[in-house]
Amino acid sequence: MTSSTEAKYDFTSAAFWFFKCVGRNPGGAFTIALWQIILYAVIFGVLLAVGLPAIQSILDVVATNSDPDPEQIFAAAGTLLALSPIIVIASLLVALMAQGAWMRLLTRNEVAGGIPFRLGADEGRLFLVNLCLIALAIAGYVAGILFFALIAGVSVGINAAADGSVWTGLLNGFIWFVAVVGFMAVAIIICVRFAAAPALSVRQKGFRLMQSFAATRGIVGWMVLTYLVLIIIGVVGSILLSIVQQIAVMGGMMGAMAPYWGDLMSGAEPDPEQLREMITGIITSPAAMIALGVIVLAQIIFQIAFEGLWHGVGAYAAVRHDGGDGPVETDLSAPAESVGNAPSEG
Repeated sequence: MTSSTEAKYDFTSAAFWFFKCVGRNPGGAFTIALWQIILYAVIFGVLLAVGLPAIQSILDVVATNSDPDPEQIFAAAGTLLALSPIIVIASLLVALMAQGAWMRLLTRNEVAGGIPFRLGADEGRLFLVNLCLIALAIAGYVAGILFFALIAGVSVGINAAADGSVWTGLLNGFIWFVAVVGFMAVAIIICVRFAAAPALSVRQKGFRLMQSFAATRGIVGWMVLTYLVLIIIGVVGSILLSIVQQIAVMGGMMGAMAPYWGDLMSGAEPDPEQLREMITGIITSPAAMIALGVIVLAQIIFQIAFEGLWHGVGAYAAVRHDGGDGPVETDLSAPAESVGNAPSEG
């Protein structure tokens, strides 16, 4: 159901819709984030449990053979390679369930009881919408290749007709500039017009793809500006995250390498067996594990916050279109309720 009146676009609400929804239901948001971290930690733990023995096996092969056969290396990493598809599928399922859980909070202010992650109707609709958006992205990529191939053909034709004069170069430069800017502008507008599709599908509990055009009508420019601000926030956040992760790496490596400083400072060349033991000791040391945990946890928290902000713009557009928050624009052509009924004739 779409409201006949829509609230004016609130730039602040759109940009920080995620935090606004988290503020309304902090307990629910914490539950979603906690379970998202737990599930990703389980996947990461499985990856470590499988990956560390595989790395150990590869190091053993390298230590016993200075020129190992690639087949030996693949055999040593066999378990990791065999489980990689399962780990990838599990990661995609967790990502889909997380998207569904956050979208329910952002669009309906709902958090499922117990474990908030589900594989239900909302996730099924999101899966279909995501598939359609991926298909559209692929189609856009192919269209871009064909479009720029056409521009290249036109450019070659102009060069051939004008025999490579200076004005020909200027004309070709102008054509390419207009083509690139125009294609990027069209691509951005199309992406923004579809931005509300996932949120609408969850809010209205139905497959909504083209309906996103109605939800974003008249606010595309504002949404583009909002996304630009979020990109700036993301860049600044990435820099801060990188600093935190680098501090964790340096601290972890210093702690992990502490037992080996004497051997390293002596300048003695370790044999392959000593090198293997050193690498294994560094990788499996508590300091390295703690540093790795800090890095992964910081990355997940940043990912949750930034993806929430990014998808929050589309969620705000969907809620706004569906008669959500904010003062609505009054239709001045309609009589005010305080006026009362018109006097009857007669």
